[in-house]
Amino acid sequence: MTSFRNFGEQLLAVRAAALQPYRTDARLLELNRRGVGGAAGASEAVPADGGFVVAPEFSNTLVERVYADSEVLSRVTNLPMRSSSIAFPTFDEQSRADGSRFGGIRGYWQNEADTATATKPKFSRRELATKKLVIFCYLTDELVEDADALGAFVEAGFKKEAQFKLVDGIVNGDGAGKPNGILSSGALITVAKDSGQSSGTLITDNVTGMWGRLWPGSSQTAVWLISKTVEASLATLNMTVGAAGSLVFFYKPGTPYNTLMGRPVITIEQCQKIGTPGDIVLADLSRYVVGMRAADLAVSMHIEFLSDQTAFRFVMRVDGQTIDHTPVVPFDGSGTTVSPFLCIAER
Repeated sequence: MTSFRNFGEQLLAVRAAALQPYRTDARLLELNRRGVGGAAGASEAVPADGGFVVAPEFSNTLVERVYADSEVLSRVTNLPMRSSSIAFPTFDEQSRADGSRFGGIRGYWQNEADTATATKPKFSRRELATKKLVIFCYLTDELVEDADALGAFVEAGFKKEAQFKLVDGIVNGDGAGKPNGILSSGALITVAKDSGQSSGTLITDNVTGMWGRLWPGSSQTAVWLISKTVEASLATLNMTVGAAGSLVFFYKPGTPYNTLMGRPVITIEQCQKIGTPGDIVLADLSRYVVGMRAADLAVSMHIEFLSDQTAFRFVMRVDGQTIDHTPVVPFDGSGTTVSPFLCIAER
């Protein structure tokens, strides 16, 4: 079967199928027949709620670019999916004490061998079940006439909107028809505000309190996700050291990232305003898993008929959650739990 020359050519074929379903391009029908990615519509036409599969070479490119230049998505653990759900095992680790690491694995030095006790790990079964993300792109009839320009424009718009919605789901998702985000994770530790702290502020003790509760294994991979409203406060975070009372500032401008406690600071729109839980998040994004399937595509000539626009509709099936489901008691016996995910309580 002859493939489409480029993404724009397939978009035009889908548009033509909406105008004249009885003359649908055979290449579209073949994609649906093969069920690549799971078509949304029937194989003989484009029903109102149906659609066509995006050709694999274009779908894979779209998904790769959604991850590629996003400071958040490029750091998560990507789990490609070919079905609507996928289960994956993790260690049910709630403590780092001897006999509890990885849910029950324990090692002994040789001279302790006579006291060794058999142990076994405890596993937790986690599951990703895809949620539907629908993205609309409205195009003028003039742009639709040029396949190359059409493909480039739609691909860029799709990528940016998909990135925005996915990052929002990773941070704020409540798991109801969307990913279960960091702020809804059972592994999240919410650090208390400082006693007497003014509302709508961020102070040094907030940041050091979060850093002190970070799981040690994440100290080289965690990043700070912040709201734009937090940036000005970061510049004032400092500590007095030495007999001379020298000031040490925690926030340091740099390239390619500004840093806080030596870790990158990433400003995103999806964080909350200052003073609200989620205004600053310390997260090891490698401990967050995202599963994504190929995209489906449909078109409507009727939504913006009077303004000479065509509406293309993309359907992505995606889910995400933290790999960890609870904070962990550290090995030192302090009893103060640690986690790869932290925020500050309301202030």
